[in-house]
Amino acid sequence: MFRRLAQIPEQHVGHFAPIILTILLMLFLLNMFWKDTPGPQQVDFDRDLEVDLNIRGLTLTQSTRDKVIWELNALEAGYIRRENRYLLHDPVMTYFGENDRDPLKIRAARGRIEQDTGTVHMWPHVEAESGGVRTTSSKATYTEGEGHVLLQDNVAFTGYGIKVSTPRALIMLEEDSIVATQGVHTVITRN
Repeated sequence: MFRRLAQIPEQHVGHFAPIILTILLMLFLLNMFWKDTPGPQQVDFDRDLEVDLNIRGLTLTQSTRDKVIWELNALEAGYIRRENRYLLHDPVMTYFGENDRDPLKIRAARGRIEQDTGTVHMWPHVEAESGGVRTTSSKATYTEGEGHVLLQDNVAFTGYGIKVSTPRALIMLEEDSIVATQGVHTVITRN
């Protein structure tokens, strides 16, 4: 086989060089940009982003005439106009709700707001706390009007002498409850 390659005339070697370079470039780019993500287009904030607007200290709120329903703060954010999307660094969402309850505070390392659908995605290392119950998960999703926060992957909540783990759970925002929807494991301890 090696003798055969050695017998290729030099004039034909020049025809293969662009093809080989193109394949190597494609493999390099595939290796650089292929990552496991919790949702579409997770962003690595440690690299430069092509955003239309860089924001430090972002605060967004949703409110009625006389009450703030939720507030979202992020240490840094980038806005992409053509996608109507915010990319968040260290987001903290506080849900006050329409009833006078303890607020639900959710924080994570990264996040994304889809303005067109009213959806907030947060990942990884999600931590939520309200009324003495602490919840952790890998992902959290809030969609305006659905009345809950969806927690996914490695969900665990502790409080009042109970520890529950499940792959998926819903924090019901106006009912002040958590619904574990799959594979529930519960440990009850004495205080």
